[in-house]
Amino acid sequence: MDRRHPILLRACTTAMALGFTIYTAVAAPVEHVRTDTLAASNATDPGSNSSIDAAFARVDTARSGADPLALEQALTHLGDAYLDANQFAPAEAAYREAVQSAERHGGRESERVLAPLTGLGNTFAKAGHHGDAVPLLQRAVAITRAQSGMFDMRQQDMLETLAGSLTALGRKTEAQDAMIYRVRVAEKTYGEGNPKVIPWLCDLGNWFADIGQTPQARMSFYTALNIVGTTESLNAPIIVEPLRGIARAWMLRSSYPDEWRMPPRSTFCPPPSFNAAGSAECVPASRDNLGRLYVEPRTLHQEGEDALKHALRILEMDPDSPPQTLIETLLQMGDLYQIKESPREALPYYERAWQLIRTTPKLPESAATALNVPLRVYYPTPQIVAHVPTTVAAVDVLSHHVQTEFTVAADGSVRDARIVEHDTRDRYAQDILKAVRDSRFRPKFVDGQAVAATGITYREVFWMGKPRD
Repeated sequence: MDRRHPILLRACTTAMALGFTIYTAVAAPVEHVRTDTLAASNATDPGSNSSIDAAFARVDTARSGADPLALEQALTHLGDAYLDANQFAPAEAAYREAVQSAERHGGRESERVLAPLTGLGNTFAKAGHHGDAVPLLQRAVAITRAQSGMFDMRQQDMLETLAGSLTALGRKTEAQDAMIYRVRVAEKTYGEGNPKVIPWLCDLGNWFADIGQTPQARMSFYTALNIVGTTESLNAPIIVEPLRGIARAWMLRSSYPDEWRMPPRSTFCPPPSFNAAGSAECVPASRDNLGRLYVEPRTLHQEGEDALKHALRILEMDPDSPPQTLIETLLQMGDLYQIKESPREALPYYERAWQLIRTTPKLPESAATALNVPLRVYYPTPQIVAHVPTTVAAVDVLSHHVQTEFTVAADGSVRDARIVEHDTRDRYAQDILKAVRDSRFRPKFVDGQAVAATGITYREVFWMGKPRD
């Protein structure tokens, strides 16, 4: 394997080191948030739980004292409890009061601002208000660096959430900078060749795979494998996640829209939909002899299947392998065969996963319920869905939808798909219906058997510019 490419992991370091500035405001000032106001929200919300109740008690105790730091910490804890319960409005209120108190008593750039400020940014990000989340998280990263240095590990989670919000806003270059910087922070902390860097490289690879940059994703995962390096280590459990990542990149690629699969000249060249006009580094996607744009086929590359089989062998040979990881890898193997339209090959992996799920105690909910309902693993994304207007003002963009209903058969195929309603052109609705019909699913299991699931509904939402008058 090649050594890591220095451009990928270092090109953005200087820019990232200087690119964040301390923001001058969290948001518009708000009034003092009273505990009883938050309590009323908690009492009327069915999501009330013991964690929130305990956090309220802590806030009440802190309010009766004279220590503002204790109150800030209690309010932050309350915000955390609300955020864990997906109650975003009261979480925002608690975090805001904590931020304002911390600024008033410690200063706008003090370390005591960090926890509630990060919580506020995370709340907006989790609620989907990414435009509000970005400046808060950027400010939190800047404060961390000012207080503790450019490579402090505490910024890692902030950077990941920031990258997610930037990606959602279409600011992929900035998001890439943040994800690459996370790798640099890990390298500075542990050393470039330290296996502890591997999780951060896998995060970077997964991010590249999610946005349609398969070559960069593969390079990130191979960089992680290259850290292990020696032949004796090629069966080490630590390489399972990079191997699964390689498979995941190829599996995701099968669902990319056509424009993401037009081959660029260079592995560092982003897909055409992300190109800057007149870029000197990228050439237009190639064309066939009739002048039509050449699109790479959707077929899965053998590399992904081989990598996943290797990961599964490692887990099966290791008696100490975590059951959850083995379950997830078995499911991924089944999903890969579903994408290949080979349900008979997929079924044994799903059945083994179901048996492990049934006999393994204390699994996380995501693993324990993985076969309870159908899960889509392949969807040939229609072009109209992939195209999001980026040069049109938000007020000039309209959302449209197509709602479908169908049955997921026991073999994971889609049957009896029909359009229930839509508010767009018939041809767009038909394109989406065709994509739904061509989709593949991980089937539902009952008592260890794959079964059909009827009445499945799917609502595809996409955006288009308003028609001109």
